[in-house]
Amino acid sequence: MPGFIVKYGSDPGKMIPMNSQRLLFGRADDCDVVVDDPNVSRHHASALLLNGLVMLVDLDSSNGTLVNELPISRIFLSDGDEIRLGETVLVYGGGEDETARYSGAAPAAAARWQTGRGQASASAETTAEDDLGRTQIFAPLSDDIQSDALKDIHLKLKALYSVFHEVVQAPSLKEVFEKAGRAIVAGAGTERVIFFLSAEKTGEGWYKHHVQMAANVEKENAEKTAHEGLLRRASDDRQLTLARIESDGRINYAGAGANALAAPLLRAGRVAAMIYADNPETGAAISKNDADFITTLALQIGVRLNQFEQVQQLKEENLQLRSQIEPAFTIIAQSEPMKQIMAISQRVAESDSAVLITGESGTGKELVARAIHNLSHRAARPLVAVNCAALPDTLLESELFGHEKGAFTGAHERRMGKFEQAEGGTLFLDEIGDISAAAQAKLLRALQEREIQRVGGSKIIKVDVRLIAATNKDLTEAVCNGAFRQDLYFRVRVIEMPIPPLRDRPEDIQVLSEYFLKQLRRQFPTPVRRIAPETIQVLQRYSFPGNVRELRNIIERGLVFANGEKLLPEHLPREVLQQDGGAPPFARKRPEQEPEPKAPAGLYSALDSEGRPLTLAEMEARHIQFVLERVKGSKVQAASLLGISRTTLYDKLKVAGTNE
Repeated sequence: MPGFIVKYGSDPGKMIPMNSQRLLFGRADDCDVVVDDPNVSRHHASALLLNGLVMLVDLDSSNGTLVNELPISRIFLSDGDEIRLGETVLVYGGGEDETARYSGAAPAAAARWQTGRGQASASAETTAEDDLGRTQIFAPLSDDIQSDALKDIHLKLKALYSVFHEVVQAPSLKEVFEKAGRAIVAGAGTERVIFFLSAEKTGEGWYKHHVQMAANVEKENAEKTAHEGLLRRASDDRQLTLARIESDGRINYAGAGANALAAPLLRAGRVAAMIYADNPETGAAISKNDADFITTLALQIGVRLNQFEQVQQLKEENLQLRSQIEPAFTIIAQSEPMKQIMAISQRVAESDSAVLITGESGTGKELVARAIHNLSHRAARPLVAVNCAALPDTLLESELFGHEKGAFTGAHERRMGKFEQAEGGTLFLDEIGDISAAAQAKLLRALQEREIQRVGGSKIIKVDVRLIAATNKDLTEAVCNGAFRQDLYFRVRVIEMPIPPLRDRPEDIQVLSEYFLKQLRRQFPTPVRRIAPETIQVLQRYSFPGNVRELRNIIERGLVFANGEKLLPEHLPREVLQQDGGAPPFARKRPEQEPEPKAPAGLYSALDSEGRPLTLAEMEARHIQFVLERVKGSKVQAASLLGISRTTLYDKLKVAGTNE
């Protein structure tokens, strides 16, 4: 039979059985259980037996009825629940064999128990069970109490079911918080809900992710700061924590009338997020039912948060593994200079020193950077690449350091920068020589202090990344001209690795060509099975201004036009054949309606007017001039035909002294 055991009171260990349909607690003599305590109301609370369950109802008492230290209006009791009436504490459930557990407990306040009207005696206490069994003296209770209580529980269960369904289907963490926030405001009746995510890396504990407000909350109250002490205590205890927060900011964890709570969301034993709910407008207390509702919802949100983090981790690991095995990131080399580069990469990978990779565009600088990263102890973390030349100055800072919501037009939410994304891994800055002086200063500070600030933010964020930079410019000359900071140059150039152009290592042309053929055959159908020896000879005599990238494009173009099992010289681009000594007899001719533009006399001659051989730079300059004339001076089209970037084209024109 259910009942109540006195834990703290005048008779610790006493058993009060629930052997009637209703049991009235209070200070008045007409109560079934009289509690002689000035903090207890005349008719304080009532226990109702409904379908085998006991529901405790507070009868609008002055100091409230607490269950497990939470104020309640009505609640179904569970075994072990502690009910506080003033200074008296009862434990619900158990049996007579458990009464000895509380016998001899120090009474917290004097209280007397009786059954019947106005009889308080020792004999009455000994016959309490009999009297309780045959008397039913209680304050009149509304017949609607049972239906109201069941209706309240039904609505909460319905709300939980609905939000569970929405949370499971939410495609993003932001939507999970939005749906859960609306459910807490509607289902638990709190005026404000704030979701925080862990910011352990910044050393500041938490950052706000989403706020849900009730419609009747004034702006001043809505913008009140969440109590950091409550967040910290809930995080340390790893459990839901309630507190009473006064208007002056004082907090009380032990008193009744808690109007704020913090519920941690755990992942792998650590607190990954936090739900903070309070009533900043009215300061009203949060009931036990509402706290249980939020606790149950927090468990489901924690599961969903765990799923999101696992999916993100799997994506990162998948990208990392693919980058390690992806053929596009493989270094293929036969020449001695490249073998030395690969050997140096293994040595360099053992340290965290900054590396500067120099060389012409298309030589494979990013491949070398990836090789260093994959051989290092940071290989399990991401390598994040940034093309500095492709971003304007206004976006480069945001790309590197991230930005806060509202930092500039279009910044609709907080965004992590590349430094944060590369945490624990490697940051690869391609074309570092193209960044502005202002960006250089901020980059230098980030590298020196190993900390960053998001655009529009004030928080200092510690970062742990290894820097690998690359450029096709002569940074030494840029430093002398004042275009590049000397202190930043020495910071990024701890170790320098120059990559030789493809024309200086013709031994690699054959192995690279065969590798590209094998790779491209997997991408689209082609009858070509091998490359003819004479084709390799033609390629080895070509200067390759676009280096390895251009060689791959040449092989791809040849496969498009080839119709046999061999890739022959006639399938190569015209500029490759012309540089080989003029168009040979097997070169394909254009239809008469598309006459080939006539090149200036001597443009592709290997000798100058005095019969001396031209240098490669002179040949390159003449070829660039011919392409520009062919496209009527359009540098965009010329760069596209040459297989180089516009920046590289401008640099070459500047060196040749023909930049207009």
